[in-house]
Amino acid sequence: MAELMAQFGLLTNIASGAPQALLGAAAVSTVLCLEVPRRVGGIQVETLGLRKCVRSCGTILVGCAPEVAGLLVVLLLAVVLRLRGDTDVMASPMEQQVWEQIKVEWPILMGADTLLNLQAMLRLLVLLFLAMRAQVGGRSPLSGLPALLFLAAALTRGRMGCVTDAYRLEGPLSLGGDLPIACEVAGVAFWTALGHSALRKAPVAATVMVSGAMWFASHHYLNLAKNVTADQLFIQAHVLELLAAFAYVSRAICLAIGRDDAGGDEHDSDHPPSQGDWKSNAFIGFMHMVMTVQQAFSAYYFLTAFEPHPSLVAVGRPFCVLCIANLLQLGAYLCAAAFWAGSFVYQPEVARPEQGVDRTADTTVIQDEVPEDESGATVTEMETGSSEDLDSQLLVPELQEDVLSLSAAVCQNESM
Repeated sequence: MAELMAQFGLLTNIASGAPQALLGAAAVSTVLCLEVPRRVGGIQVETLGLRKCVRSCGTILVGCAPEVAGLLVVLLLAVVLRLRGDTDVMASPMEQQVWEQIKVEWPILMGADTLLNLQAMLRLLVLLFLAMRAQVGGRSPLSGLPALLFLAAALTRGRMGCVTDAYRLEGPLSLGGDLPIACEVAGVAFWTALGHSALRKAPVAATVMVSGAMWFASHHYLNLAKNVTADQLFIQAHVLELLAAFAYVSRAICLAIGRDDAGGDEHDSDHPPSQGDWKSNAFIGFMHMVMTVQQAFSAYYFLTAFEPHPSLVAVGRPFCVLCIANLLQLGAYLCAAAFWAGSFVYQPEVARPEQGVDRTADTTVIQDEVPEDESGATVTEMETGSSEDLDSQLLVPELQEDVLSLSAAVCQNESM
């Protein structure tokens, strides 16, 4: 019991320091935005100027205009559902009293579950536009093993929803808990299409990761649903998403440095888009941004809204697992975005021709009219590749002899 109390004291301290943690994350993100272009591409962001920054942002927005429009639609839908107000009806007066207290603590969002509802909607948005831009599907960090692990997490949540209703989300955005479940179910087909190649190329790694998540969840789970299977599935889904985030950042680094990745789609190149491919680059940047934001919602939720209590623990330290796993996922997505920014601003130096050197065409024709000699032969044309090729040809002994004989013939004709 003393160990449990010490554990919950630590979690309470972590939750109370959530504003400081978010402020630190914002400071780290600012430093990354300033230092990654400087270190990787030699670009000083502070010296670019406001006009150039606005022009670059405008170019990126034009490149991913459908994604921006889709994001605005999702946010508009969320605002409309929030303005509709509270429609949840609790089964007992005790639950109604708890729900009223939650609405007092979260007056704007009307419950912390709104954050997780937004997370489910944003993930589905990314998948929809990733399917639309199929040509960059194999070059995105979400394809391959990350998609396969996200698929396992979605199937786990679906099975949990069939077993119990204790983990159903509430709030105006949930539509009675059906909207996030619908988003998970709709994403299964997309995750399957993006991750089937990893199952063929690395079945052992995928099996070991899923099995490890199941084993770990069996040693750390809650007692919220009063059902061992459902409680284990809840922790298992979060562990699978943590492994997916690690695979995501690993693949993002491989794409940033131009290396092949075994988890990618065999029909697409594993190299990042070229610097001039604004549409692909804009979409990948949009994907990094949305994945980071949706994970920030989840991390903030488990740090502040999901309060630990000894009566909710069945085995192990599930609250520690939830807090640490979500923070690690947020760090992974931030790291992936930083590597993408570094690879995007990096431009290798192109060798420039030396000044003062005259580069001629590859097929230069030199015509010199030479008087006829006694035999009536004339030399009219000499085809060479370039001025440097001509110099190299003159070094050949046979060609030197021909030139000397030609010069002698010219001198003889002039003397006659």
